[in-house]
Amino acid sequence: MERPATRCLRGLSYAGVGSVVAIALGAMVLGGFSGDWRPSHFDEWRSIALAERFIQSGALTPETPVGSPNGLARDISDRNRSLGFVAIVAAWLQLAPEPIRLYKGLALLFLLIYGAGVYSLSRKLGTGRWAALFGALTLASLPTDTMLLGPALAVPSSLSLGLLCFALVAHLDLSAKEPAWPRGSIALLVATTGLLAVTYLLNLVVFGALVALDTLCRPALARTHYLRSLAAIGFLGLLILLAREAGSVPDDATGHLGKLLLLDQRWHLVSVIAYTVDYMVAPPVLALASVGALLSLRRPSHFWVAATFLGPLAALGGYVAWEKGLLIPYQRLGLYLGMGAALCAALGVQQILVGLRRSGPGSAWIRAVALALLALVVMAWPRPAPPFPRTTRLDRPGPALEVLARRIASSYGPPTTVWAAPGHAMYLEALTGLQIAPSALDALLTGHAPPALDCEAGWDLVVGPCPCPNYTLAFAQSGVPVFVRTEPPVGTRKNRPSRP
Repeated sequence: MERPATRCLRGLSYAGVGSVVAIALGAMVLGGFSGDWRPSHFDEWRSIALAERFIQSGALTPETPVGSPNGLARDISDRNRSLGFVAIVAAWLQLAPEPIRLYKGLALLFLLIYGAGVYSLSRKLGTGRWAALFGALTLASLPTDTMLLGPALAVPSSLSLGLLCFALVAHLDLSAKEPAWPRGSIALLVATTGLLAVTYLLNLVVFGALVALDTLCRPALARTHYLRSLAAIGFLGLLILLAREAGSVPDDATGHLGKLLLLDQRWHLVSVIAYTVDYMVAPPVLALASVGALLSLRRPSHFWVAATFLGPLAALGGYVAWEKGLLIPYQRLGLYLGMGAALCAALGVQQILVGLRRSGPGSAWIRAVALALLALVVMAWPRPAPPFPRTTRLDRPGPALEVLARRIASSYGPPTTVWAAPGHAMYLEALTGLQIAPSALDALLTGHAPPALDCEAGWDLVVGPCPCPNYTLAFAQSGVPVFVRTEPPVGTRKNRPSRP
């Protein structure tokens, strides 16, 4: 029997290495920002804008989709399905000391949740602590860009992957013959699936698919009260989802539902399939994950684990061969491939460590050295250049535009509306909370030039040159003029209560 002091030292060593892994994750994923933790992606700025609007109005309501089908209209429809994430961002804006300057702190929080989820799920699958920590560390090798998204962005998908892992942890515990923590697992399952439903509904569907596959491979599960209840709730939720989606486009409900299920490679204006698998996941992780996936196929209870890795690979092949896919867009498959690779890599490393343990006396040092070398290889492996250099750009306003936004926000509030060029629109919407011309936001997403300023459209403020006779210059900041309608906007500070 292990002595208490030895057990304590062992626990401290695990905690110490776990802390190092967490620090390495944060440093490798967010280190490229060089200490500038402001938002860097359109999706982050839009989430902030909607959260600011929620704070000011007190109402969290869906928006009416406007703009092109592959531009702002799609963006708004997607955000209407994840209003819970807007509420999370609103809480961040209220609680963080400098919420915009430190916005990547929210991404770091999501990354740590994801890493903890991979670790916990790997342990539940039977790996040791060191292999599970290695699985979490592989997340540091995942890329982030404007198309794939990724762990360096505080967006719904970044949060939802960690939630998905913890939901699967709860499922495995509740489906065991003797659950280790039944009440806690029920609470965890309810919390994670509830958050998935309001933040990133697609991963709730993925959770249901993985549970269904696990049930097919383990028929005895279907007789448990837990699985019967989950199936009933899932079926009811699917009916509600289909009814809601069909109602959102009543004129073409069948076509709308079909487009949600069957996707083509132009899901979001990208007409070529240019991402390679080794860009999505580092080759050493792919190799270890392949070992883990093959081992999982030998155990029916682990078939679903193999599917988390082999499924995205097969889907990528489908897009390459037929330019079509089901449910998950081509540009997002890398997110799921990364999660499956992390889980399967943990299983692969566990098998390596088990094999080394049989090598005889002194194997502990051999295992430690092997694990350290594998970790160094994963962390140091060079990543291929992105297929489109512009996908690695950082969307951030210059200092002058930030000062301009603060000045507008100090004088105007909702329901003031603003017309601005696309280059200013995204930042002004987020930093002021005011309604921005949809055409400018749509132009950012589609790359199409926005229509000229309509002098009769009734915009309260115009940021930039204004040829309209019914506007006067309010002020200019760093060479950027701001014009106001001759009739004062209804949202001026003198006509409404000050924001807290």
